[in-house]
Amino acid sequence: MRDGFKPAAAIFDFDGTLADSMWVWDEVDREFARRRDLPFSNEDKERIAALGFEGTAVWMIERFGLEESIEDLMDEWYELASESYAREVRLKPGAEAFVCQLKRRGIPVAIATSLSRGMLEPALDNNGVRSLFDELVVCEEVCEGGKSTPAVYVETARRLDVDLSSCVVFEDVALAARSAKAGGARVVGVRDDHAQQVRSELIEAADLFIQDFRELLG
Repeated sequence: MRDGFKPAAAIFDFDGTLADSMWVWDEVDREFARRRDLPFSNEDKERIAALGFEGTAVWMIERFGLEESIEDLMDEWYELASESYAREVRLKPGAEAFVCQLKRRGIPVAIATSLSRGMLEPALDNNGVRSLFDELVVCEEVCEGGKSTPAVYVETARRLDVDLSSCVVFEDVALAARSAKAGGARVVGVRDDHAQQVRSELIEAADLFIQDFRELLG
């Protein structure tokens, strides 16, 4: 951090933060809405950005009065998105180099994500970086409500054997950034051009805002 804060660990979101991946969900949202003729807006996308798979399914059912089950929706999204994560999603410029820089400095790194493990791990493998991360923590496996509370960050810090207050968290969505801050972490906001990012709110919520990870190298 530029104020001299030296983190004991770094926790990264994946979608829209480490990875240029939000285009996948644009395609999934369009196809999901097309199949049901749903009026799915940018405001709706912003609302679900930090909810996780199960939380989004619950919200969708309530928002649009769908008669399908939570499991049905999750299975459909997984089918629509999984191949893109396994073959096409790439890390953002400077992301791998920055994680490697942290590792060389002895700082443990983890991912805390609303993405399912079945998509996260193939994406990491395809980019050749899975071994760089000390922990992979998935919201739906550890807490309810996705990143609407600090719970996933608290659990990630616990697994790294540090206090969350000594961690820096990298996020691209204001709601998640506020949750991490509420748990005591320092937060770096990472620019993403996806509609889910309300940049002014993220800048306000974060301690530092970066255009990409190359700003932090060296």
